[in-house]
Amino acid sequence: MTGKMIAFYGINGIGKTTQTELLVEYLRSRGISASRLKYPVYDLEPEGPFIYKYLRDAEFRLKNELSTEDLQKKYADNRKRYEPELLKRLETGEWIVAEDYTGTGIAWGLSWGADLSYLEDINKNLHRPDLDILMDGERFDTAIEVGHRNETNDERIRICRNFHLLLGARYGWKRADANQSIEQVKEDILILIKEVL
Repeated sequence: MTGKMIAFYGINGIGKTTQTELLVEYLRSRGISASRLKYPVYDLEPEGPFIYKYLRDAEFRLKNELSTEDLQKKYADNRKRYEPELLKRLETGEWIVAEDYTGTGIAWGLSWGADLSYLEDINKNLHRPDLDILMDGERFDTAIEVGHRNETNDERIRICRNFHLLLGARYGWKRADANQSIEQVKEDILILIKEVL
């Protein structure tokens, strides 16, 4: 039996890592082979290591400056490069709980000024998740990664949150209120995933 893919979206520092890990634990407790997958896949050459440094190293960014469109193309290429492995894992019956995926790229691309039709086009042939979940709310300050291009810019985070909400409405993402206790968010997510269980 083919596995399912569940994608989590939301701004940085909203609790996606915690909830994807909790969902994997829950699925495994039900006897389902499940794993968390974080996009971009940073160890996947050539885009992964480049994106990792570009986000976290200001000097590297200056030396390798890219337009928003070119940077988002690298993200999309990273997703495409991983896709054969993703499909192989799903075909074995494994469930993939993805933290960030195409919707993240589109939201951040819009936040940095890229055109929606371009962003949709570079992501259009990628595998579609069986369920998309948007974790929405105010981010947690304890989760901010110092020096990260996106995480240290409060105004950009606010813009990105709004784009996530607009995209959620456009694509029909399910929504979870992230500003509750970890346990309550988990319970809400378990209700959302019933349709794919």
